Amino acid sequence: MDSMVNDPTVAIFASLFVALILAAAAIPKLRSQDEFLGVVANYKLLPNFLVAPFAKLLPWVELGCAIALLVPALRTGAASVAAGLFILFAIAIAINVGRGRTHIDCGCVRRPTSMSRIGMFHVLRALALSGVSLYAVAVPLDISGISVEAALIGLASAAMLSLLYLGADMIVGFPTAKNNLDIYKGNTNE
Repeated sequence: MDSMVNDPTVAIFASLFVALILAAAAIPKLRSQDEFLGVVANYKLLPNFLVAPFAKLLPWVELGCAIALLVPALRTGAASVAAGLFILFAIAIAINVGRGRTHIDCGCVRRPTSMSRIGMFHVLRALALSGVSLYAVAVPLDISGISVEAALIGLASAAMLSLLYLGADMIVGFPTAKNNLDIYKGNTNE
């Protein structure tokens, strides 16, 4: 068991997986900054004067972490920041779920006509991502001792799980059949 915990393939997987998830979250936010500003405001956690700076800074921090996770010398620090981001995200969602505000868009991965709802699943998912990030912090990665096979397995595993993660996020965000009918009829009670 100890050999699997310190396996370089798993360490590569953890770093790449978190990097892919952060990049997939950051890029759409940068493309639709006005929309993301609305998402941040809708969480109703920050004072109004902090909403815009936070909405502009967060995607750059996510993208910076994603890139830094690929640089061996920066990997541990980037994984620590990523863990903190995921924990803060879990807290923000938990507060809104606790307030009964499950109708808001999580802002995780942007998609057209997002109708996602938040819930405890999102809190647990963010905490799981923080756990993967903390694993990347805890397990040293010496790339000189990694075989090409281990690196390719880590890369392929991270890519595959990232696609599954993003696919699940899209499915969770699909509107219900009733919402589709309401949108078709023009009844949007927002």
